[in-house]
Amino acid sequence: MDFRTVLANLLRKVVAVGRRLLYGEGGVFLSPSYGAINEARLDHLASLRLDLSRKSVLEVGAGIGLLTRFFEDRDCKVLSTDGNPENIRVMQRKYPRRRIEYLDLDRASDLSRLGQFDIVFCYGTLYHLSKPEEALRALSDICRGMILLETQVSPGRYSDLLLVHEPAGRAQAVSGVGCRPTRLWVMETLRKYYGHAYITRTQPLHPEFPLEWDILPIRPAYRAVFVGSKHRLRSLDLLEEIPEHQQRVSAKVHYSERKI
Repeated sequence: MDFRTVLANLLRKVVAVGRRLLYGEGGVFLSPSYGAINEARLDHLASLRLDLSRKSVLEVGAGIGLLTRFFEDRDCKVLSTDGNPENIRVMQRKYPRRRIEYLDLDRASDLSRLGQFDIVFCYGTLYHLSKPEEALRALSDICRGMILLETQVSPGRYSDLLLVHEPAGRAQAVSGVGCRPTRLWVMETLRKYYGHAYITRTQPLHPEFPLEWDILPIRPAYRAVFVGSKHRLRSLDLLEEIPEHQQRVSAKVHYSERKI
């Protein structure tokens, strides 16, 4: 092992210890930046006016379970999963009444043991996978309704999948390899395995969700929200074609105000 590798490993450990001291067992998931993007995600999801009440939900890449409350507020039955054992332990300690299981989507070919679900909730997870198409296919086999998908994407009008190195961590790729698909790749893959694919007309109120795709600002990450469905959805909030321009969701709608 060379000096650079040793130094990089040491720095990662120092950062991990610092985050643990600052945020407790929740680590980086409890940082202000994570809190801001999570709030924006849920506000936007509530604004889509989808039928998300009293459903069976499979949550993948749950982290430490901070987004699960959205579906609990809507009387859903949720199975929360994650591919990092430490995240599983934290969820089990914090939420002993929740259904929680370990699931590494990069090693998921047959998920039938988990049962069937009305909704697959896949926010902030796809871009941490080295085999995203295989994961979407496996999830489609146990989904009888829709997949809600938020992910980092690569700019571009072509269908392309860029694999990237990610350092191991509780909020990173389990395998050390993630991906940045283009929006067209996501739409085509969702349509292939779910039958119908949509991108949202609006974007969450957060700078990582751009509005003008023809002239992108320079940012470390670009994100978008998609819906795959086994049945055709008719909604003014969902588009079947990829837009060059999107609108910002109204800041007046809060996810907790949309409880049913």
